[in-house]
Amino acid sequence: MLENLSVALNSGKYKPTMHEFRMFFKGETRVTLVKDSSIPLYGFSFVPFVEILNETKDDRRLVDVLGVVTGKGNLIEFKKEGKPCNYVVIELENIEGGLKLRCTLWEDYAFMFLKHLEDHPSESYVVVLQFAKMKNFKGSVGVSNTTYNSKLFINANIPEIEDFQMRLKSFDSQQGIQFSQLSDHASLTLEEEFLERGVYKSIADLKENSVFVTIGTVKDIESEYNWCYRACKKCSLGLKLDGSMFYCKKCVTHYSTFVTRYSIQLRVVDETDSASFILFDKEASNFLKIPAYELRTSYIAKGGDKNRHPEEIDSFKDKKFLFKVQVKIQDMESIVPYVISISRLCFEDNIIASFEKKYQIEEVALIQDNSELLSQFTESSDLLKDNLSVSCDNGVDTPSPLLPTGKTASNMDSSVIKVLDVDLAEYCGNASFDTPSKCKGEMHSKQTIVRVAVHGDEQSAKKLRKVIKEEKN
Repeated sequence: MLENLSVALNSGKYKPTMHEFRMFFKGETRVTLVKDSSIPLYGFSFVPFVEILNETKDDRRLVDVLGVVTGKGNLIEFKKEGKPCNYVVIELENIEGGLKLRCTLWEDYAFMFLKHLEDHPSESYVVVLQFAKMKNFKGSVGVSNTTYNSKLFINANIPEIEDFQMRLKSFDSQQGIQFSQLSDHASLTLEEEFLERGVYKSIADLKENSVFVTIGTVKDIESEYNWCYRACKKCSLGLKLDGSMFYCKKCVTHYSTFVTRYSIQLRVVDETDSASFILFDKEASNFLKIPAYELRTSYIAKGGDKNRHPEEIDSFKDKKFLFKVQVKIQDMESIVPYVISISRLCFEDNIIASFEKKYQIEEVALIQDNSELLSQFTESSDLLKDNLSVSCDNGVDTPSPLLPTGKTASNMDSSVIKVLDVDLAEYCGNASFDTPSKCKGEMHSKQTIVRVAVHGDEQSAKKLRKVIKEEKN
């Protein structure tokens, strides 16, 4: 019960209700708890998706929406007037009507949603966003949270969500709910993405958890990793072969079929360093102009080697791209400290030229050895996280690379950098530094030989041998 309230016209920027007046607290206001089950605890007033989608302009009223999550984008980070901003886009569906609504969660709401997905794996996520504002962005109406007033409920134990989940089970058994990865750049042009909103870092500076744009040339396809994988049709995570079925760890479900998706490891180099970038399905398909399943089918029909990749994938080599990447630091003391995944790829010459002009990037002749520097050791973020990188053509998990930690090209001095192959299982003691890509002596298996960058002088190389021996022991 509320006493001693003030009343004014409902003329604020946003309106939680369409009532002509609004009440607000003052110093003398008294609040008394009343137990009355006839009064709704949350007072939801859900607005149908069709009503929101038919809006032609921004509406000042705040609405309540209820739906199942059918799509999720990545966390987007950028700066506005020097202030860091974060958001994630999700897609909600209302089941019976088949309508989908774009929902943007900002700041704490975005982190709350992502943390819930990480801490509470589930086959489906039913969401209520209360007091959401409607926004018309480039002709498409969606909803987003307000800064302070909105409330977010995810699979909460409240009657509205529980009733929706019951209806969802019936619907899902008949038609199925597909959970897809949304494009982060559906509303942004390449110019906006790379020239206006992106934060540029050279490859040597990709050393913090965030999203950046960078430029580089693909010097190699790391064929020791599989170029495609068996993906879950709902969440796109890698599936593990379990008898005659395929098991999804995230969905906690066995499937009889899978979807083939790209997962290509690119060795990218610029004038400062090199690193391994992981390229996933959407951007790979966009560049190659062929879906992963079609390329795999064609490759198998031609009798392709399971341990190699199709020649079409070599079209990435020796090409310059702009990359939008997400950097995740796993553990700086581990063998694989960095994970760098590509969320958008640009190969348009005019935009690349504008990017180089904006950031005063000069054309530098890259030494071939430089493309082999293993200064940052990276793997697929999703597949590495679950220790799963299963080829479409066999049931064997791809082994993690055996790599030592070491200096980067950016913090070495100006002496000539050379590359040494080192066998960690049977150390090659008489390696020749005049032949960068070979070791003298007996042959060694591919799985135990790694390539490391060293200074041109033999004294530094001897120090490197000592470090490797200590690491091995």
